[in-house]
Amino acid sequence: MTPTDGTLRHSDKSLVYDALSSSRRRDVVRLLDDAEAGLRLRDLAEAVAERELEDGADDEQVKRVQASLYHVHIPKLADAGIVRYREGSDQVRLTQAVTFDAIDVLGE
Repeated sequence: MTPTDGTLRHSDKSLVYDALSSSRRRDVVRLLDDAEAGLRLRDLAEAVAERELEDGADDEQVKRVQASLYHVHIPKLADAGIVRYREGSDQVRLTQAVTFDAIDVLGE
């Protein structure tokens, strides 16, 4: 089964919907799904910053996004069981807990 097979496998759906209430976190999930494998936190921050900033992101903006991912967004997604973050390898990966059906309910 892939993370986009159309099901929600989580015992506490309110945790999932709360985690997906942020557009930045929904972007993280979409970017990880597009990557089909884990992404390094820095690479994920660069991709998120590029999505959010029309004129491109400079290094300082990427660092701010990376800090918010590390301290706020990745832990929230991990607590909901949506992603797994391994600090030693600096990799963020999707789990099998949620699919895009749940994300699409919340919108872009």
